[in-house]
Amino acid sequence: MKKQLLIIGITLVLIILGLSGCTQENSSSDQSKNQTKPPSTESLQTILAKAETIGSMYYEITASTSMTGAGTQTATIKIWEKTPYLKEDITSVTAGITTTYSIIKRPEGIYSYDTTQNKYVLTTNVALLQQANREMIQDLVNNQTLTNLGTETINGKTATVIQYISSAEGSPTTIKIWIWNEKGVPLKMQFSTTSEETTLTMDYNYSNYSFADIPDSTFSVS
Repeated sequence: MKKQLLIIGITLVLIILGLSGCTQENSSSDQSKNQTKPPSTESLQTILAKAETIGSMYYEITASTSMTGAGTQTATIKIWEKTPYLKEDITSVTAGITTTYSIIKRPEGIYSYDTTQNKYVLTTNVALLQQANREMIQDLVNNQTLTNLGTETINGKTATVIQYISSAEGSPTTIKIWIWNEKGVPLKMQFSTTSEETTLTMDYNYSNYSFADIPDSTFSVS
């Protein structure tokens, strides 16, 4: 069962590490000081729709994945997003081993940087670590089981806190997301799933958002 949950965790990291502020967001210790307030006067749909109007954005994610008896995996991701492009630079640490990746999504497919060839190579064997913010927000808009838990303030940013249950990976997973009211993008995400005596948790903190136009050359693979 631990092996199964570890596979679930790796899969979620590879697909969502999901998921797609100008200042560093609060640490977990800071989060405990936040007080949940009543829901925003804006509807959740209105808040989420704001992300659809963003032409391009850069942001960073610090992530940690831990499982009972299996230690913790950490990762730092830098993301450039401009439809129809997406670029990710990932640094992950597992069991003291550091691994780096660079991936670019273009209309014709996904490229990964091959260090042996010193160039980007079109591949079918690599999954994007981060679902584009726009795609994630659209999924949330279409999700009919969201629970609005009210609002919290994270580093001066008002965030609407939503929660839902997903069974996509086999075991029910509780997903909690802090959506930045001003921009409609996530500031923090938490995933938790338990099976028998094993618990898998994932914490993602989003920071350093920039909404300046990103040059197309950023997504060049030549």
